[in-house]
Amino acid sequence: MRRYTKLSTLESSQFKDILNFFFDRCDKVNIYFPNVIKGNLSEEITTFKNKFLAATHIIEASDELGNLEETLAEKEGFSMIIASLTPEVKALLLEMKPQLRLSLGLISGDKVLFYLGDEDECVIEADENSDVFTSTLFKSFQII
Repeated sequence: MRRYTKLSTLESSQFKDILNFFFDRCDKVNIYFPNVIKGNLSEEITTFKNKFLAATHIIEASDELGNLEETLAEKEGFSMIIASLTPEVKALLLEMKPQLRLSLGLISGDKVLFYLGDEDECVIEADENSDVFTSTLFKSFQII
């Protein structure tokens, strides 16, 4: 089951609460960085990317990746990074400004549970009977 909302409709504190909620359930993050960064946010995106890369343990071992490489789609014009969800990475994600519009997913095993898209989308995907959907954090999310 999927639930959706526009990222722009979430309060900053609610967004951080949602990230913390999924940090307890996930062990990896995938994030897409544009290969060419243009526009008024280019400096902020570059700064975030550099901090992110400095803080990450990039997952390279095939046993750690499992089926993730097959599950996660590549996006033309973007570099996808899959990294362990370490305390440093969690802190960076909590500090990330949503208006950067970076696509990222929080992953448990080989399943993406939470996804932010570059088109203002915020999606949760879990089994229908999952305890994820009992949380009041997701009352405003619509079923899709």
